[in-house]
Amino acid sequence: MIEPAWFLAFWGALAVLAVLEALIPECLTQADRGRRWPTNFGFAIVNGLIASLFPALTVGATQWAASHGLGFLNWIAVPWWPALFITIIIESLALFVFHLCAHANPILWRLHRVHHSDVHVDVTSTFRHHPLELLAMLLILVPIYVIVGLSPIAVASYEIVANVFGLLTHANLRITAKTERMLRLLFVTPLFHRVHHSAFQAETDSNYGDVFSFWDRLFGTYCSEPRTPISVGLENVDRELAGDFVVQLKSPWRA
Repeated sequence: MIEPAWFLAFWGALAVLAVLEALIPECLTQADRGRRWPTNFGFAIVNGLIASLFPALTVGATQWAASHGLGFLNWIAVPWWPALFITIIIESLALFVFHLCAHANPILWRLHRVHHSDVHVDVTSTFRHHPLELLAMLLILVPIYVIVGLSPIAVASYEIVANVFGLLTHANLRITAKTERMLRLLFVTPLFHRVHHSAFQAETDSNYGDVFSFWDRLFGTYCSEPRTPISVGLENVDRELAGDFVVQLKSPWRA
């Protein structure tokens, strides 16, 4: 049941947000879809198999740990409701820390910069991750989930929510200023995340949250007021090369 739910939630949200982007866009600059979208959807195809492994490996690993009494929460037999809350907090924090490390670690940055080299941010930017980055995420996160003994149902639920949020936070979607300010008190919003895609490094290295915004406030990586207007992309990546799928696939081995 997990994979059909994930599939329907993700592609349903993608279709709705793509329509809303056309109707109420926040950023009116040229999206350059003719060059960007083939590259972004190219990554979607390449990463599709890896992404399909996430529920099987993450949820499967936590189910295995639970059935064998492994992991801290399973060892002390935490009741389901605090285990649910702890799982959401730990999984959210783990993803936040991995994202921060993807910027701080030179090797991980070579992979993650593929995502940041997109010269416009819209719902298709969600797909733009180097496949090796996804594999690195699995190799790092799965052992953490097993050691802590996270709740399988909470892991599955959070992954569905996080994937839909990934689409939402990359969407070029206009939200009223009042609504945006209220939402970002707890959640990541499109504007909150657009700052993270800024070409200005001080802004690139901020706003790492995926679903919740409070981790950035807690760890001092929150940027509330970006330079205006936000210039998206990376200053040291040529715009033509940023739109070349093969070049981006090879980019971790380029200077």
